[in-house]
Amino acid sequence: MGSKSKLRQKTIPAEKQETRHAEAEPKPTMSSQAPRRPPPPRLPPNLPPHVPYSRALQQRLYLLAQHAGRRRLHPAGATSLRALDQLHAQLLLNGFHRKRFLLAKLISLAAAAADLPRAEALFLSSSSSSSSPTLANLLLRAAAASRARPRQLLSLFSRLVGRHGFRPNAFSFSTLFAALSGAGAVAAPHGGALHASALAGGFAPSSSHVMTSLLDMYGAAGQLVDARKVFDEMRDRTAAAWNCMLSAYVRCREVDVALRFFGEMPGRDAVAWTTVIAGCASAGRAAEAVDLFWSMRKARVKDDSVTMVALLTACAELGDLRLGRWVHARVDQEGHLQRTVSLDNALIHMYVKCGAVEDAHRMFLGMPRRSTISWTTMISGLAVHGRAEEALELFNRMEERPDGTTLLAVLSACSHSGKVGDGRQYFESMERVYGIAPEIQHYGCMVDMLCRSRRLHEALELAEAMPLQSNEAVWGALLSGCKREDNLELAAKVIDRLTELQPDRAAGHLVLLSNMYAGVGQWEQARIVRERVAALHAGKPAGGSWVNQNETSMLVA
Repeated sequence: MGSKSKLRQKTIPAEKQETRHAEAEPKPTMSSQAPRRPPPPRLPPNLPPHVPYSRALQQRLYLLAQHAGRRRLHPAGATSLRALDQLHAQLLLNGFHRKRFLLAKLISLAAAAADLPRAEALFLSSSSSSSSPTLANLLLRAAAASRARPRQLLSLFSRLVGRHGFRPNAFSFSTLFAALSGAGAVAAPHGGALHASALAGGFAPSSSHVMTSLLDMYGAAGQLVDARKVFDEMRDRTAAAWNCMLSAYVRCREVDVALRFFGEMPGRDAVAWTTVIAGCASAGRAAEAVDLFWSMRKARVKDDSVTMVALLTACAELGDLRLGRWVHARVDQEGHLQRTVSLDNALIHMYVKCGAVEDAHRMFLGMPRRSTISWTTMISGLAVHGRAEEALELFNRMEERPDGTTLLAVLSACSHSGKVGDGRQYFESMERVYGIAPEIQHYGCMVDMLCRSRRLHEALELAEAMPLQSNEAVWGALLSGCKREDNLELAAKVIDRLTELQPDRAAGHLVLLSNMYAGVGQWEQARIVRERVAALHAGKPAGGSWVNQNETSMLVA
């Protein structure tokens, strides 16, 4: 026992000594450590076990593809293409390249990543691709959802029909016409070719869905004659067809024709009423838009959030704060009106246009979600109402990525606050920092900013050196600066340019120049300019003012 206890006593210190040596070893420094690998991507929960060549593996790959689709990755991004490569490789390695439900999901992912060649290759890998139109229609729908160009869509459709034996059906043509309608006037020549294909296949006159999509496509392209011809040729005119034709008139700003057509409609639902209300509001006929809304209520047609957005646009145009507050209260009280970002943006815009900036700011702060339009509207409203410092501070706190309209509001705030240096920095950083090329409105705002700070010659240099064709807004801002500074020599040059750009308004510009000469006592020059005005046989355009007291009216002077 004594020898064993001594042996145990000797062993224990040895173990402790090894532990001390281990603890005494120097730890590697940060520079000697290997670089950490990025954490693996999070997988969706409840994945089945990884068992090769099994239904569980097919289900696992499907869920992974579904998870990748929900992540809404940027098109053609490195991450999305890598995930697509990995999923495609797994299908090939495990012999699943002919499983249609996996192919369908992968085709959608490829189209969402703007990889149409891969999507087409996946379609061809199916043994039944030519016999069944299901995958082909899925490929067309995925390509349309990826916002591919009209030429790419039509080229894909031609290859599917000409090379791969695809026989399109009504769903195929409806999908393509709907995609082309989103492209607007650019899709007009391609739409005509597709219309001919639909006629050759016998789908154009017989299918109401195809005809309605075709009608909407012509309306979006601004081809009213073709749209009306399609509408007249329809055998069964559904409510959707009537609404599409009405929307086509409104898009082309044929408001009078749209109102007559609206009166001929057999059944007017909420979509039709909202279309004409929005059309009148956007065409400067806000009083008619309000009257149509009250007629809609008398007809007992249920309105929705889109109707309220159109009505708020009319309230902003009229400056009718009382009606705008009524709309706001009704939106808060009635639960069926779903609060959307666009509805909240319309409320902010209405309050700003009616001069209730505090109400607009309170509305902005209470929004659960904000878009770029929300920030831009609030920044612009603060700048217009003389609170430029708050507008710039709000821009610095902006959470969304700004667009050209946002930066125009920021430049306007700098112009009204006299911050020429900050305005220059924002203007010069537009393309470098935000990737936004300055447009004519930004140059006009910069010219106005320089004129307000009495830098007329710098403003003139910018107006003459700008890469875009200068318009009347740029030269009008320069003329206002000349008037403030009584720079008659420069004003005469500017008015000559304005007369070239706006011949119909030449009399008004010349009268302004004559008054400037008279204001400094140069009566001979004023007389010469007046003779030029008389030779034009034109008068100065009349001004107008809106007055809103119980009812809306316009005074012309």
